[in-house]
Amino acid sequence: MIINTLNDSLIRIKNGYKLKFGFVLVLKSKRIISFLDVLYLEGFIRGYSLSAEKNKIKVLLKYTDGNKKVLRESKNISKSGKRTYVSVKNLWLLDSISKNGCFILSTSKGMMSSNRALKENIGGELLCYVA
Repeated sequence: MIINTLNDSLIRIKNGYKLKFGFVLVLKSKRIISFLDVLYLEGFIRGYSLSAEKNKIKVLLKYTDGNKKVLRESKNISKSGKRTYVSVKNLWLLDSISKNGCFILSTSKGMMSSNRALKENIGGELLCYVA
């Protein structure tokens, strides 16, 4: 049984890039769809669609012209046993440190990237970092 489907999905996507797959299958949930929306809007994946398999989503991985992976780095921050929250003030500090990537947050207005959270002036649970 998978406890944290978000971390599982991020690991599957990371492994798919490592093995140069065209797509990977992740477990379907509303939270995962919100997560994939953020990855798509930030340009880390080509898109996603419902798979023929029940309860799966097909995530299309994105590569550059030189066949290099777009998602170079990813790190899970919040875990099931230890949640990490960030205020807007601290999010500005984190954003100034990480120039080439973005954090993904779960906020009261839904899941969003750190760039959008700063525009909306909102903090939340820090889920992961992608670059």
